[in-house]
Amino acid sequence: MKFKGKSFIAIVLSPEPPYQDWFKEIDRIIARTPGFFIDRPIVLDVRGTKIPIEDLETLLDGLSERSVRVFGIDGISGTRLKPGMPPSFGGGRLTADVEIPETAAENEPVTEAAGQKTIGKTDAPKMTAKTDASDPDPAIKTAEKPVSKKADRQPRAVPQANGSSIVITEHVRSGQSILHPDGDVTIVGSVSSGAEIIAGGSIHVYGALRGRALAGVSGRDGARIFCSKLDAELVSINGLYKVADDFDAALCNAPAQIRFENESLVFEQLN
Repeated sequence: MKFKGKSFIAIVLSPEPPYQDWFKEIDRIIARTPGFFIDRPIVLDVRGTKIPIEDLETLLDGLSERSVRVFGIDGISGTRLKPGMPPSFGGGRLTADVEIPETAAENEPVTEAAGQKTIGKTDAPKMTAKTDASDPDPAIKTAEKPVSKKADRQPRAVPQANGSSIVITEHVRSGQSILHPDGDVTIVGSVSSGAEIIAGGSIHVYGALRGRALAGVSGRDGARIFCSKLDAELVSINGLYKVADDFDAALCNAPAQIRFENESLVFEQLN
């Protein structure tokens, strides 16, 4: 038996009473970008709150009703948790704050998380990226707007004129995550192992695709994945996925397109 270590990026939610208002902000995010929480591991951070177990049950039930799946709770003893609750979780370290993507239909500015531990006075729930401590220095971002100068390790997103697609003009390195649940994502370069591309529409990679590619996350089964070299760890369209072990060997390291057809993923080689 062999044990392997991996690092994963998780979204950390820090609830703050009154929880009814907190859930209203969660609902606003979901209404604005339905795919924001899709296929994302969620950690609930309740450190320093001394939250009653009944309130914790209410939070978990409310998130479950919204299809937000919590896989761990940080800041509470496992002995306080009831059967069926996510396990007590710790040992990670905070990385970058996660920006909430804005659709073209709204004119208000993007709401950003403020503070590292609490929501404070912001208009939206605090969301941070959290990784295993063994991860060297991953970065997570939404690709709705260009990266600031302080985040120069992240690839730059160039929005198209119609606002429905973005173009990343640099390589996407291991640990980075590009999230654009409202349209297509084009990568003019390669996607490294351990990186992740999440798009509401199609994904185009003009280089090697070695990380994870999740297209059609907003429910679009007409989305496709194109790449110049297929070496991905996982591909998914509209929630249906395949891992590298299930790929046709003839398509590995070859130009390929992947599409959704009759509740299955179809792999085709590009000429």
